[in-house]
Amino acid sequence: MTAQVAALGPEFDTLQDDREETLVGSSLHQGAIVALFTSLTLCGPRRGLPWFVGNQLRIVIPRAGGVAPYQPAPDLLVHPTLTSASRSSLYLAADGPPALVIEVASPATALESDVNLTAPTGKPRVYEAIGVAEYLVFDPGGDLLGTQVWARRAGPRGYEPWAPGADGRWASAALGIAFAPRGLLLRVYDQDGALVPTTDEAVAQRDEERRRVAALEAELRRLRGE
Repeated sequence: MTAQVAALGPEFDTLQDDREETLVGSSLHQGAIVALFTSLTLCGPRRGLPWFVGNQLRIVIPRAGGVAPYQPAPDLLVHPTLTSASRSSLYLAADGPPALVIEVASPATALESDVNLTAPTGKPRVYEAIGVAEYLVFDPGGDLLGTQVWARRAGPRGYEPWAPGADGRWASAALGIAFAPRGLLLRVYDQDGALVPTTDEAVAQRDEERRRVAALEAELRRLRGE
């Protein structure tokens, strides 16, 4: 399993914090983030679990030698024990690492940072070093990475490929949920294996249920001769 380090060593001194230019993506990019954030919240805090789900929240990571902390802001993170209380940053030294980090690929960061396994500027090396158990990158169109899902998880010798199961889903051992691309979104399957609806789907389901109830009430009134 990946060991958590107290502070990043000098090989990470050149890392630059995430900036507005690297965080703000296209509407497709932001739509994928919002859908994931909503689904992860439904799987954790809405079930009464002490998950904290962060949306582009900064992680303050100490660096050795008096160098200022490194502060990446991943698109999504899930910490399984922090609860959903409001916070402006996650402090690695005090809070410990998130269990899962997800990045939605964008042209500005995809190859240079998000999936770069060798350079110190690559996010996988950082997340592995600080003890993030699972790391997933989603490319909505599949054109930046050549695949929609690129994933790694902690193994005996560090990060190793995280492959989908026979059902085509990437099962999270850390959280008990699963992910799979459907169209241009990365969909979430909850702890019971059910597909978590998007906001639009939930609204459509609610409206359909209301129509069904209204139709039943109308039929009941007709049968009563009202």
